[in-house]
Amino acid sequence: MVRKTLIAIIMLLVSNAGFALNNNRNELIGKGDSCVTENDYFHALDYFQKAQKIRDTKDLQMKIADCYYCRYQLKECITILEKIKEDSLSHDAFKELYYAYGAMENPSTQEIYGYALIRRFPMDSKILASLMHLIIDNDKYGTRQILAVEFGEKYYKKDSDNVEVNRALAQAYFFSQKYDKSLNIYHKLLQEKDTTFSGLYYTGLCYEYLHNLDSAKVYLQKAVNISPKSPVGMYRLGMVESMLHLNTEAISHLEAAAQLYQPNPTLMRLIYKNLGQSEAESGNKAKAIDAWKKALAYEPDDDITSKIKQISGSK
Repeated sequence: MVRKTLIAIIMLLVSNAGFALNNNRNELIGKGDSCVTENDYFHALDYFQKAQKIRDTKDLQMKIADCYYCRYQLKECITILEKIKEDSLSHDAFKELYYAYGAMENPSTQEIYGYALIRRFPMDSKILASLMHLIIDNDKYGTRQILAVEFGEKYYKKDSDNVEVNRALAQAYFFSQKYDKSLNIYHKLLQEKDTTFSGLYYTGLCYEYLHNLDSAKVYLQKAVNISPKSPVGMYRLGMVESMLHLNTEAISHLEAAAQLYQPNPTLMRLIYKNLGQSEAESGNKAKAIDAWKKALAYEPDDDITSKIKQISGSK
């Protein structure tokens, strides 16, 4: 009888101790959650780690990883999240893993987690658009743009009005050399008042590659108006104007591009080459030769050398 009583007392004490510990753990987590709402991740991390010592769970691990992520301690965040099975990761934790690898400039691993994210959350448009841009930006050999197109088209069939995905799809079409399709998406975006530099710039390029130079000039000019310090915008506008034989405008924009682009040798050569052509067509032979000589100072070009000999002989 005494023995049974002792066992009952011990069990009660153990139960009460466990109950107290659990209450303490819940209190610590509650305090940590309150700190998170105040963006106080330092103290939140301390509370969560104390709670973890009482009893660890995947949910608590993700809270700790979130604190590390928000404190930009990305390696610590990744170390925790990669030990959790993907199907147990919350949406937010999964996204933190994806963005953490991007911030650490590891695009190949980021891309892998992007695929996994889209498999689990196919309507996460923000991640999908980011992943499409990631594929395009890291396609060194120009062989994987079609993958970005496939992702975008699949989403577009369900939701054709998402601006972020449409921007990515238009760009994917462009780099896949599907200029008509790219142009259709960019015009859809423009109709929705999405007038970014990138959208206007690529709309202009689509028209240029479709040999509609007048329209190309219109949209490239709009892009430059938005971002007058953009060397690539200024350069493409000047190139189109040169092809349209609008030499005064071409000279102005190519000279501006030359100042913005220095010291990229290949682009500087192309800029001064086209600047020389515009000067030559305007009857300014001396300025044309001067521009072409500047082009040759950056890189050799047999075509430029031939032009100089030809124009020098016709003086």
